[in-house]
Amino acid sequence: MLSKISSALFLLLFSTLLITQAQAEIAATSIYSTVGKSVYQIRVINKQTGDKSSIGSGFVINKENILATNYHVVSEYINDPDLFRLEYLATNGEKAPLELIDFDIVHDLAVVKSKKPMGTPLTIAPLPPKGAILFSLGNPMDLGFTIVKGSNNGILAKAEDGNILFSGSLNPGMSGGPTLNKEGHVIGVNVATSGNAISFLVSAEYLNIILDRLEKNNYKPVEDRFAHSAEQIRASSKKIVNKILNNKWSSKHIGNITVPERLDKSILCWDASRKPKKDDLLRSYLTTCSNRDNIYVSDSLNIGTINYDYTWMQTKDLSPTRFYRHYEKRNHSIIGSRANKRDVTNFSCHTDFTQIASQDFKTTVCRRDYIKYEGLSDMMFTTALVGKENKGFLFNLDFTGTDSKTALKLFTRMLETFKWKK
Repeated sequence: MLSKISSALFLLLFSTLLITQAQAEIAATSIYSTVGKSVYQIRVINKQTGDKSSIGSGFVINKENILATNYHVVSEYINDPDLFRLEYLATNGEKAPLELIDFDIVHDLAVVKSKKPMGTPLTIAPLPPKGAILFSLGNPMDLGFTIVKGSNNGILAKAEDGNILFSGSLNPGMSGGPTLNKEGHVIGVNVATSGNAISFLVSAEYLNIILDRLEKNNYKPVEDRFAHSAEQIRASSKKIVNKILNNKWSSKHIGNITVPERLDKSILCWDASRKPKKDDLLRSYLTTCSNRDNIYVSDSLNIGTINYDYTWMQTKDLSPTRFYRHYEKRNHSIIGSRANKRDVTNFSCHTDFTQIASQDFKTTVCRRDYIKYEGLSDMMFTTALVGKENKGFLFNLDFTGTDSKTALKLFTRMLETFKWKK
C-alpha cells in the first residue's frame, strides 16, 4: 500500500514538473513574439572610422521613442561625445541615431531617445517571489536577438543597493536588455555575469526613478554629464557612509588594541596574517577589510571603494633600531585606484601627532580631487603608533571617489572607538 502511495506521489510530482516546464516554454514563445519587437541592439560608433566600439541591448520603455539600457553600454559616448556617437540596430537591419537624455551612474542605467517610434513600450512590475521563472532578452556576442530562461534568486543581501541574482547565462551584448516575468513585464535590467549560469540584474525600481525624473523635466536631456555623475556619486557616498556610521560595529583585538572590524554587511574582512614560527624575530598580524561594490565610470576608472587594514607588529629579540626599520617599511599606504593625472590632481597631505586611546600616534591625511567630477576626492588616512620600542600598530583607511568631509567623519569615528589593552 505504501509503495502504491509513493508511486502515485512520484507521478504527481513528475506531472507537475512537466506542466511547469511546458508553461515556461509557452511563456517564452509568447514573450519572444510579442516583446521581441521592443528590444534593440545599442551601439557606440567611432565617428572617425564608422566602426562599432561597443554594443549592448536596450528596450522601449515609457514612451514609443524612449529606450532604457546600461550606463556602461553607452559610457564611451558619455565620456567622449566628440569621438563617439550612439545608434540602434533593429532585428530587420534598420539603423538610426540615438540621443542620450539621462543616466544613473551608481546603478548602471541610462535612457536614450530616438527620433521615431520604436515599438510598444514595456511596463515595469515588482520582483516576483524567489524561484519564479524569468526571461532575459538581448543581443549576445553580436549574434542577434536571444531570449534566456532563468529564475529569480533574490536580492543580493551583501550588496549596498542589491542587484538581483539571476540563474541564467547572460552574455556580452545582453547588457541593457530587459528581464521579464512570465507576464512579460520588466522586473530588471541585465547588467553582468559571473559565468556558470550566475548573472545579475539591476532592479527596475531604479529605472522607475529615472523615468519619473524625466517626466517631470519633460524629457529634457542632461546638460552637464560630468556634474550629473559627480552629484550622483557624491550622494551615494554620503548615503553609504552615513549608514555605516549608524551601524553597530563588530570589533576585534589585534595586539594590545581593540578596533572596529566589520562596519557593514557590504564590507568583508580577512585575516591576512602569516602563521608565526618559533624562530621568528618579528611577529606581525594583519586584518584587511573592503566593500564589495564600486561604481563603473569608464573602462579605465572604477570608484566608490572603501578599504581599511590593521597591522600589529611586536618583537622580543630585535633591538629598537632594527625593529624601527622594519616598522617604518610597513608604514605606507597605496590607494587602490587606476586614476591617472588626467583624472585627478596630485595628493596633498598633512601630518600631525595626536593621542588616541591614551597612546601617541602619528596621523597623515591625504587628499586628491577629481578634475572632471567636481566635489569628488580620493582620501587616504594613515595612523601609526609611536613611542614603543618593541610594538607597532598601523591603521590605513582609503576611499575612492568620495565626499571628503564625509570620509573624514568616518575616519574620526573609527579612531574614537580604539581601546588600548595593557
